Amino acid sequence: MKLVISEYLRTLKERDELDRLLPDLLLEMGYVPVARPQMGNRQYGVDIAARGKNAETGGDELLLLVVKQGDIGRNDWDSGIQSVRPSINEIFDVYLKSQLEPQDKNRSIRIVVATGGELKQTVQASWSGFVSDNQDKAKIEFWGADAIAVLIEKYLLDEHIFLDEDRRDLRRALALSGDSEYDRQDLHRLFMRTLDLNDKGQLTEKPKTGKVLLKALRIVNLSAQAFAHWTLRDDGDSRQGLFAVERAILWSWHRIQLADEKNKKDAIAGPFSTMWLGYYRFASHYFVRIQSHCQVENSLTRYASNGVESSLIAFEHIGILASIGLLSYQALRPQANEEEKNYWQSNAAVVTDALATLLQNNGVSSSPCLDRHSQVVTLAMLALLGTGRQDAAKEWLRKLFWNVDYAYRAKKYVPIATDSLDDLVEEGGWLGGQATDRMMEMSWMLATIAGWSVIMGMDELYELLAKNAKDKYPKVCIQLWHPEKDLYQYLYFQPAQFESGATEAPIHLPPTAKEYRKQMNIVCESEFGKVFFDSPAAKTGLVALDLIAHRHFSTPVSPVFWYSLTGNFAS
Repeated sequence: MKLVISEYLRTLKERDELDRLLPDLLLEMGYVPVARPQMGNRQYGVDIAARGKNAETGGDELLLLVVKQGDIGRNDWDSGIQSVRPSINEIFDVYLKSQLEPQDKNRSIRIVVATGGELKQTVQASWSGFVSDNQDKAKIEFWGADAIAVLIEKYLLDEHIFLDEDRRDLRRALALSGDSEYDRQDLHRLFMRTLDLNDKGQLTEKPKTGKVLLKALRIVNLSAQAFAHWTLRDDGDSRQGLFAVERAILWSWHRIQLADEKNKKDAIAGPFSTMWLGYYRFASHYFVRIQSHCQVENSLTRYASNGVESSLIAFEHIGILASIGLLSYQALRPQANEEEKNYWQSNAAVVTDALATLLQNNGVSSSPCLDRHSQVVTLAMLALLGTGRQDAAKEWLRKLFWNVDYAYRAKKYVPIATDSLDDLVEEGGWLGGQATDRMMEMSWMLATIAGWSVIMGMDELYELLAKNAKDKYPKVCIQLWHPEKDLYQYLYFQPAQFESGATEAPIHLPPTAKEYRKQMNIVCESEFGKVFFDSPAAKTGLVALDLIAHRHFSTPVSPVFWYSLTGNFAS
């Protein structure tokens, strides 16, 4: 386990990664952080400051951490103001003379250089001499990846929390992380045990509270991040890492909602905020990995063995890019300053540019093979429209209509209403022959295309779809699922449509877009329209979390959420 943690630590950056993990570790070691890393503020050499008792002497001490990335070599030791030696000297010259609070004047001082790497042999003599020369000023130590791994295992993953079966599950998950077909069940078992959840998402008999709950959330985060970073290796599958981190944040949020108000507040402000940031970082890693493939024609699907596999790959990545784009777009707070606005707007634009290019460069991106890909369509439309890519959204919607309409008229390449790949191959008309009537009994996809056509003011497209639905494939039951108030008991844990809500079926598309627009408005004004306002994520400013949950568990996005856009994009 020390090796696993050590390898994970070596992948972390100094800023916003290692420096986010260390305060949690210090808390478990009995220290109280008094200064955390801050962007834009002078810190006089100190990245993290904490008060506590020295485990060896038992005396009160002020622990000052200097956080660096990777191995410390000659250039990192003394080649500029950001190097190790100047940083420590600044602590002596400025921090200890002018920044100490009165209560720290009589505490012993311990300075720790913390890094996810190691101290290279080329600077060990310089380090030893420097430590010796300044031992009267402070005790100076070096914590590399191996030393921090020992502390993490001792304090964060101790035998009372991180049980032997958890260790076995994590090791098994890491061993299988390179398998693209791996279902991550070992990691999921670990998450549920740690979060006190049973298979139905309910609390077990004696759920954790207080600090023990906060510690459990940190365990889940560390396990997910270790697995995710493990998948970044050459033989790993980083898509597996992304899904693991998503499951960790969704189940952790679900667990937090089951806690009392105080525990809920502490968990959101503490471990969950770190977890949320960790998800964004890893999603950014994954985006960088696939960005260039979006620019090349059929690059994502060129190794697929058939049309089914191509469609599955394309829509999976359309959903992922849409989620990352929406995460950036919705991270923009109304009170954000100009610099923050530019940062998030730029990030969202880069991601949705890649999404638009993927849609343009991959013909199969307008040929969904599963009816549940209607959720992906909605998320992608939200991402494109949210960042001003209205033309790209219209072009894709038009292609979707022509392909799906053809599929139902020809009984080939139908987006089937089951998740069975056997059904897809044998009865869906994707590998020869025609789709069976059973595979064409119902459709969310047709209702989704109809709704978005109205929203986009593409009335002619809607009216052609309504006519063909009536004349060419009248036996297809067009339908949509509407969640009810108990949605949030299930949304973050499992596919919610099997436990909550009501199905609107059959939907008879009226001949004109104007009439259907009225029907959509009626739904928005009904009780279904109030469900969104009950979202605990939305109330916390994390609307993107709901949308990630919809995609991750293949839960349909509430129609009222996107119906409410009617009229905003009509031209």
